[in-house]
Amino acid sequence: MRNRNRWKILCMTTVFCAAAIIGCGTKTVRDSDVVMEIAGQSVVKEEYQMILAAHQTEIERQYDTDTVNHKDFWTTEQEGGTPLQQLMQLAEKDLTEKKVIAKLAKDYGIAAKTDYLSIAAEMEEENGRRENGEDSGEVVYGLDSFGIENYYDYIYTQIGHALTEKLKQEQTVSEEDLEKVYRENQKLYTSEVSVKMLVGETSVETGQEQMLQAAEEMKTETNPDVLASHYSNIRFYELAMSSLNMEEGKSGAYMQRWLTASVMQPGEVCQPMGIGGNLMAMRCLERAEQAVQPFEEIKGILDSDVRAQMAQEEIAGEVERADVHYEQEVLHQIALERLQP
Repeated sequence: MRNRNRWKILCMTTVFCAAAIIGCGTKTVRDSDVVMEIAGQSVVKEEYQMILAAHQTEIERQYDTDTVNHKDFWTTEQEGGTPLQQLMQLAEKDLTEKKVIAKLAKDYGIAAKTDYLSIAAEMEEENGRRENGEDSGEVVYGLDSFGIENYYDYIYTQIGHALTEKLKQEQTVSEEDLEKVYRENQKLYTSEVSVKMLVGETSVETGQEQMLQAAEEMKTETNPDVLASHYSNIRFYELAMSSLNMEEGKSGAYMQRWLTASVMQPGEVCQPMGIGGNLMAMRCLERAEQAVQPFEEIKGILDSDVRAQMAQEEIAGEVERADVHYEQEVLHQIALERLQP
């Protein structure tokens, strides 16, 4: 279990500088003040409140509308504690995962700004670039501008992917272990449909008429070299596809190719069709259903998946061991401030 220390604010001002005593003892915390420290990484007030808001609906939908609309909803004891306590637990879990990823990223030399204030400043710069690009007539891809919630999630998603790839490089899996995983999970590697196709493909400029002639000959001739000698402008090749392994699933540009091939029977030739700017005709050479992909064909993908899982388990272990420090009263007050403005 994590070591959770509840810091006393008056004796920990060197870490937090979070609470200023004004008036008759009321604690106030600025948006940029540090209110938590997780795995040595700081969490500021505005960041904490943003994460609370991200999980707010998750808590509210557990209760009926009348209960949620009650003025004391967040502080009223329910089964499993008050809704506020439940929400704060979700926020702490989310932040712990993110800040552990931030720490590990730094440990592994991944260059990225992970503190909230730097991310917010970087977002403003990116929004400025996008606005200037639009004003100058440049093509701007994606959103016109980012909100802090989206940009924050984007940054941490990118860092998480980079960290996983770094950790994967340190993992090794024996072929024996891969074969064991393969045997234990064969359903995951079973294709509903698997086909082997003879494909003729050419540019639209070659002409529909020549492709129609080639498609007709493909009904009797299946040797790509022979067909290529008859139609020099058409490329002929064999292509294996399955519901588990197809280029269509990666890009979508050739999805029509798979949709057509997946319903064809051996010996059938489809009419030429436009695919990705080209003309294409196909003949089904082989077809199988509920086919288990051979181990050798997926060994590389399986190795990558297993090492990725090992990397995620390593991160999860660091999350479980992470030190989380905060003053409970401070978090409680700024949570209520966000939920009951």
